[in-house]
Amino acid sequence: MQNNQDKYTNDEFDLEELNLIDQMLKESLEDDFELSIPSDFADQITEVVEKRKSIREALLKHLMMSLGLLSILGFAVGFLFYFGKDEADTLLNFATKFKYPIVFVLFTILSIQLADSFLLSRTKDQLGK
Repeated sequence: MQNNQDKYTNDEFDLEELNLIDQMLKESLEDDFELSIPSDFADQITEVVEKRKSIREALLKHLMMSLGLLSILGFAVGFLFYFGKDEADTLLNFATKFKYPIVFVLFTILSIQLADSFLLSRTKDQLGK
């Protein structure tokens, strides 16, 4: 491979051209960049990360609570079937008779928990932004 230094030597460039190139290079390095970062950029990024983390933790907490509630209900029905079919039939008849109020109460409890984790536990400055 041929070296570029052999191709271009100082004889081919005028002194004026070299000075012009140096001047252009200095001017371009002295100019401010058009992109400016605010002074509180790191604080803003930290705040966004903390909000996302708290939302993720609240959703995980809510999901675990919902799964725990469903598993407790499942274990209760399973134990009733284990100990006696009559008690299980009584419970299932009660659940089918009052299925809409039971679903409404469970939905209300989970909704209140979700609203609490997203709205009431936030600080005022987080809600303001």
